[in-house]
Amino acid sequence: MAIAHRAIRYADERLDALLSITGRMDGFLYRCRNDAGYTMLYMSEGISTLSRYPPNEFIHSQVRDYSSIIHPDDLPSVYAAVDSALEVRRNWNIDYRIISREGDAVWVREIGGGVFSDGKLVFLEGFVIDITDRKQIEDINVQLLKQLKAANEELLAQKRALEIAKQQSDHSANHDALTGLPNRRAFQDKLKEAIALSTTSATAASLLLIDLDRFKEVNDTLGHDAGDDVLRRISEQLRAILEKEDFIARIGGDEFASLVFADARQIRRKAALLARRILHKLQIEVPAPTGMIRLGCTLGLATCPGDATDAEGLMALADRLLYVGKKDGRNQVVTADQFTTGHLARQSGA
Repeated sequence: MAIAHRAIRYADERLDALLSITGRMDGFLYRCRNDAGYTMLYMSEGISTLSRYPPNEFIHSQVRDYSSIIHPDDLPSVYAAVDSALEVRRNWNIDYRIISREGDAVWVREIGGGVFSDGKLVFLEGFVIDITDRKQIEDINVQLLKQLKAANEELLAQKRALEIAKQQSDHSANHDALTGLPNRRAFQDKLKEAIALSTTSATAASLLLIDLDRFKEVNDTLGHDAGDDVLRRISEQLRAILEKEDFIARIGGDEFASLVFADARQIRRKAALLARRILHKLQIEVPAPTGMIRLGCTLGLATCPGDATDAEGLMALADRLLYVGKKDGRNQVVTADQFTTGHLARQSGA
């Protein structure tokens, strides 16, 4: 008998402790039957704090079902979460809103599970706590993250725009607006690279200076627009002739420069073949009222390190060879090994 009394007293103490704890919660405990209406059997006092409805109104659905205060937009997801959890005999954990007596939406989190007996679901029970403050903070965080994402996207867009503007600026600074070819500035940089490469490796570089013959007649006879069209046409021809590793630039009005790269043993042969091909391809006829204007070109060809070992020397030599070719009848390729230094001096009037 004493043992029974102690057991009853212990059970009462546990119940008192449970009721005391639940009374301090911003939420409530519940148990309901597994029937069509989920008849509520027990609901702690916390429901009145959340909903302003007393718990007795829900017990045995005396006044209302608990489902009647769940926000209608959230009700399908609540049922779905409970059904899915019961199917695999696991707890459900879901956030949803209940509508208080005053019509306010209160965010809650419910954690519950099923009580089974002899393999059959008998009760559903769990606890529901108020997470409105937490949800508001989460919503604020979501908004802040959205704003941060938008700000980052805007910064990235600005960065991309700046990069594109810089690329366009760099391109404009280093390319000829008319033909799209690299300009004199880009050529000077590439020439320095070529000299450095030819003096530190087995790769040699040849410089081809190309000057159009009788181009002035096009401008004088047909105008500068026609001259521009010819320059664009010639630029496309030069692009098509050169190999990928070679370099072509427009360095003046009708003057172009190409840098050709190859093994030191092959460079002169490659450059000479390329120069003759350019000479052949740039034989262009331009219709004019006075008859055809037959354009051609003259090339001066010098190689590094064989003919010169610095950018200034290589450029000066190629330019001198070009001048000799122009003075000697035009429409030809002039290379350094064709002339002695004295002959070049005489030809150039030095």
